[in-house]
Amino acid sequence: MKRVLGLFALGILALAFQGAVASFLPVRFCPDLGFLLVVALGLCWRSAVGGVCVAGAIGYTTDLLSGSLLGQHALLRLAAYAVARFGNRHLNLRGALPQAAFVAALTGANAFAMALLTSFFSPGVEVGMVALRELLPQVVANALFAPLVAFVTARIVVRLGDEDGGQRVLPLAPRGRIA
Repeated sequence: MKRVLGLFALGILALAFQGAVASFLPVRFCPDLGFLLVVALGLCWRSAVGGVCVAGAIGYTTDLLSGSLLGQHALLRLAAYAVARFGNRHLNLRGALPQAAFVAALTGANAFAMALLTSFFSPGVEVGMVALRELLPQVVANALFAPLVAFVTARIVVRLGDEDGGQRVLPLAPRGRIA
């Protein structure tokens, strides 16, 4: 519980910092820190339930702060967490370059899903070339900051302690011959 609350507080701080930076820079050049934090949690946190809780809470808070459809960012943050968790299990995402490429692809997929959700629930809203031109700087900004956010998030998760310490999976070598 301590970790969930601590990481949710970190998510709130990330969203506040992103809002402060967006007042000085154009929004398309600011990395989406809430999204990056959720992806970093999918890469480093072992507890699936805690990660789902934090990802959903950060997404819903983003919905409240951005004025978008309620639940839109929450749904997409949960999907990003699930994809990051799945990708971490099946891909080697330990280096900065693989993390940046993964986040760039995930940012594009997130933007596409957001456009589909918005056009489905808000009739008359269309996605044009302007949105694609705005997406490229966002993808680059997210890709550049992804390794840093993943590193900081992993350190904070370790610093907050391991609540699952008594339930660690211990790989045991078999004795004798295996049939």
